Amino acid sequence: MNLIDLPLRVLRYFVAVADAGNVTLAARGLHVSQPAVSLAIRQLETALGLDLFVRQHARGMALTPAGTEVLREVRELLGHINDVSTKLAGVGGDLRGTLSIGCLAYILARYLPAIISGFTARFPAIEVAFHEGDQSLLQRGMMEGWIELALTYDLQLPRRFAIERMLELPAYVLLPADHRLARRRVISLKALAEEPCVLLDMPISRDYFASVFGALGLTPQVRYRTQSVEAVRSLVANGLGYTVLNHPSRTLTTYDGKETRAVRLTDPLPVAPIAAVYLSDHKLRPVAQAFLDFMRGFFRREQRRRAAEPAA
Repeated sequence: MNLIDLPLRVLRYFVAVADAGNVTLAARGLHVSQPAVSLAIRQLETALGLDLFVRQHARGMALTPAGTEVLREVRELLGHINDVSTKLAGVGGDLRGTLSIGCLAYILARYLPAIISGFTARFPAIEVAFHEGDQSLLQRGMMEGWIELALTYDLQLPRRFAIERMLELPAYVLLPADHRLARRRVISLKALAEEPCVLLDMPISRDYFASVFGALGLTPQVRYRTQSVEAVRSLVANGLGYTVLNHPSRTLTTYDGKETRAVRLTDPLPVAPIAAVYLSDHKLRPVAQAFLDFMRGFFRREQRRRAAEPAA
C-alpha cells in the first residue's frame, strides 16, 4: 500500500499514539479498539518503509528519530487539512481554525494573555491554545509539530528557526523600597557589586544575567536563587538583596504587599530580545500568519509605550 492510499484516520491514530506513548491509551482516547490502532501503525510503517516507534516492554511506545520527523510532517499535513475544511465550512473570507503556540514561561504572564485576548476578539473563529515552557521545550514542540509559532527570547536558538525580533528589553535593577539607592533615577550596577543578590535561576535567564555581570567584570554575591519571578520580587521587597531583571511589570507591589523600586542602569549592557520564532522551512498557515501579524502590531504599540515610561 502506498502512503497516498492510506485513510486519514491512520495518520490521526499515529499522532494519538505518539502523544499518548501507549497504544491502549490512544485507542481509549480515540474511542476505537486497540487492534485498530495497532493495525494503523503497522500500515503506516509499511507504507513508509520505516520503523516509527520503539516498542518498550511495559513502558509503551517511544518515537524513533525517523518517527519524530514523520510526526512533524503529519501534524503539518493534518493542520492544513483542518484549515481547508474549516474554510469550506465557514462564511465568506473569515479565518477559522485552531492554532497552537508556545511561550517562554518567563515572559508569558506579561505579554501572552493580552495578545491572545486581542487576537481572539479580532478573530473569534480561531481557537488558540498555548504551551508554556523553557527554550528546549519550545524548540522540541516546533520540531515535532505541536507548536507552530513561539514567543521567546532570541537566545540560544539554532539556525533552523526563523526569528523575527519584536522587542528589546534592557536590564534594570530592582531594589527594596527603603534601599539607600531606591530613589535614584539611574545607577551603575557597580554600586551594588558588594551587596547580596537574588538570582532568577532559569536556564536562559541564568545565562543572560551572567552576561550582564560579565560585561562589567563583576561577580554577583548571590544569596538566594529561585525560578519564580514573583518570588524574586518578594525576596527583594523584603530586603534580602537586589536583583537585575528585564521582565517588565506594571506594578512594583509584591504578592505580600511590600514595595520595590525599579531603577534604570547606566551601564552598556546586553538587551534581552523577545522574538517570534518558527521553523524556517515551515510555511505558516493563514491562522498562524494572522497571529504573527497581530503580534507585530502589539509589540509596536508596546515599544512606543515603553519609550514613554520609566523602566518597571
